[in-house]
Amino acid sequence: MPLRLNRPLFIAYLLKEDLRQLWEQNNKHAAARFLDDWLARASLSGIQMLKTMAKTLQLHRHGLLAW
Repeated sequence: MPLRLNRPLFIAYLLKEDLRQLWEQNNKHAAARFLDDWLARASLSGIQMLKTMAKTLQLHRHGLLAW
């Protein structure tokens, strides 16, 4: 039961840690694929705050990939 109660927190933690890998991608194309995949997973997570974050990152996609 505790795991079930903490599932949203666990998912959010995993996605947060996974997003750090964006900066480790070898090139812009790989980073774009990674970001698109991450945005899809966050949007489908069922966690409203992650959905909101995904929308915000999508709005800043160009700038993120330019970095």
